[in-house]
Amino acid sequence: MTDPIPTADGVIAHLNERFAARGVTFRVDSLHVLPYVNPMWLANWELDTVPPEAETEIVEQEVADARWHFPQILGTW
Repeated sequence: MTDPIPTADGVIAHLNERFAARGVTFRVDSLHVLPYVNPMWLANWELDTVPPEAETEIVEQEVADARWHFPQILGTW
């Protein structure tokens, strides 16, 4: 049996945990998730918004890392 596809909630929790560990005050509330799993295994999610006052470089690094580890996720509708 294969591992289940992670959900948006799991990725949000992962990102918020990483931001807290790195001292970033910004937290993710939601992700934009395409309503299908891409057969090419391209990431099917994006961060909705990042406020300008957020520590953008760290946020971008953590999001890029999460997109590598969680390329395909299921939304929570």
